[in-house]
Amino acid sequence: MQIKELLNLSYWIDENIKKLQVSQKYQQLHKAMQQNVNARNNQPMQPFEAQKEAVIDTIKDISVSGLTNEQERMLSKLEISQYIGSEGVKNLENLLFRNSLDIATATAEVNSIHGKLNQAIQKSDQLKTNIASLVDTDEEDSDEDEQVIIRVHFQNDVSLNNLTDLKKLGTTWWEIGRGIAMAHDSAPEDVKIVGAQKGSIIIELAVMAAIAATTSQIILSALKVADRVLTIRKKSEEIKALQLGNQKLEADLAKEADKEKKEGLESITKEISISLNVNQSGDGEKFKVLEKSVKNLIEFVEKGGEVDFYSPEDSEDNQDVEQMRINFEEIKKLEKRVLAIESKSS
Repeated sequence: MQIKELLNLSYWIDENIKKLQVSQKYQQLHKAMQQNVNARNNQPMQPFEAQKEAVIDTIKDISVSGLTNEQERMLSKLEISQYIGSEGVKNLENLLFRNSLDIATATAEVNSIHGKLNQAIQKSDQLKTNIASLVDTDEEDSDEDEQVIIRVHFQNDVSLNNLTDLKKLGTTWWEIGRGIAMAHDSAPEDVKIVGAQKGSIIIELAVMAAIAATTSQIILSALKVADRVLTIRKKSEEIKALQLGNQKLEADLAKEADKEKKEGLESITKEISISLNVNQSGDGEKFKVLEKSVKNLIEFVEKGGEVDFYSPEDSEDNQDVEQMRINFEEIKKLEKRVLAIESKSS
């Protein structure tokens, strides 16, 4: 994770956790519940509906969609993400109503959440104090406003385990970078490797914002196709489960899913080429390498590779950066939806 990326996460916690007093709202709920734990025999239960609603109203609209995948993972390590947003609301309602816990156990769990949030805030503050001095906010680079980090995770079926994998996937990403760069009248050399990390093998590439925006658009379009295909296949599975014996309908749905995938993926190159004014007849070579780039990028993501985007500096006036962020937010929503469909189907 980039230093500035980590620092920006601390600022996000300031705005979305500290400023909204999330920890304090959980604490107030705990105090209201504790009255019932301490109550003597035959004393009526004290209501805590108002405190519960105060927590829900505070956390329900907190969105992590603007964070990078690395920032989200850090938020999870800090034990914050499971207590905010829709997940936080669901967890709280399970705790208070659906899991049939006794009042003492439920109260202790709410208190534990309050404690975890306080610890997370303290860690965030410490990180901010320690690394803020390392970031030179006055340092300017002539190309910095155009630079976006594309973080490529080589994992699952596209992991790097040996030199053969390195050669194959290195060629794949050279073709991906070359195709998209050429579509923007740039060269593969303009896609620079600025960092690499251990683990699942992560390579960080510095590119123009326009290249990052196009890359995010390809991934978003591919996920939309995957969403449609999986929805069709899910209907086919549901028909099988009903045991209606309509094999023709099942076969037709299977063919429709294959057709949707084939035509959907073919249309992505056309859509991207039109948006970039790359003419198939007039720019034959450029269209050809773009087509290969799109195919390789889609296959990389389908096989479990992850592509993340990070803009080191605020670039509100850069339309490409803004479009990339919009695409990335939609990508994360679709990824969760596709995973949910796959999980139900399996």
